Amino acid sequence: MASGGVDFPPVRSLQDFLTNAEFTTPSLNDTERMSNRVINNLIYYQTNYFLCVIIIFLIVGTLYPKDLIIGAVSLATAVVLYAKILKKRDMMKKHGQASANLAPIGVGAIVVLLLYMMGSVLVFLWGVTMPLVVVLLHSICRKRNLKNKFANVSEMFKERPTPMSIMLATIQDEEDPRDIYRISRN
Repeated sequence: MASGGVDFPPVRSLQDFLTNAEFTTPSLNDTERMSNRVINNLIYYQTNYFLCVIIIFLIVGTLYPKDLIIGAVSLATAVVLYAKILKKRDMMKKHGQASANLAPIGVGAIVVLLLYMMGSVLVFLWGVTMPLVVVLLHSICRKRNLKNKFANVSEMFKERPTPMSIMLATIQDEEDPRDIYRISRN
């Protein structure tokens, strides 16, 4: 990475983000062009996208606060219990204990817990996935304008990476977050 730190881009105006924007359905035949559009929109509007994610999550959290918390705790508990059961099962198989067959009963108990808390789990999953869907739909359908293209070219020469370029580089297994611009050009 470059000389320490992360560069936070400015919040784009509402006119640029929504009202004066041109939205089109993407051509699914040209995946290279569509991925270029998505990556560049994610980088250009990243601060707006982060704000949208926070706002939508807060809206879901204020509408269903109890369900959101119960859903998050239920999923976290289920994941932790499942990991512990798998770890114990492997240990029991190594030592040849007969209680190794109790692991399916534990997994069944986790399934019953999740089914009992299904409404809360669905609210939590909705609160997490809905902001991501909104961001992806905007980045896929928003046509880039000249200002967007110019800003993305100037971003290539910056020393410090942005949060979105770090996340995209992590997803694509790149060493340097600034390489994400070279990937979107190929």
